[in-house]
Amino acid sequence: MLKIDRKKLDLAMAKKCYNITDLVKKSSVCYSSIVKISNGNMSLTTRTLGKIAKALDVEPQDLIQE
Repeated sequence: MLKIDRKKLDLAMAKKCYNITDLVKKSSVCYSSIVKISNGNMSLTTRTLGKIAKALDVEPQDLIQE
């Protein structure tokens, strides 16, 4: 099961100067899903990981927990 690393996500968002609303707009992933994923309350699909990584201009592996 893929889990996003909250610290890595926050750093990638800071690099792009994005808040959650910006990430929602750029990734086309709904707000509630992003919040649940970032809090570890929802598993991450490869498709959603790809959308978030693309929106943040990072590699998908740069966002997941080791």
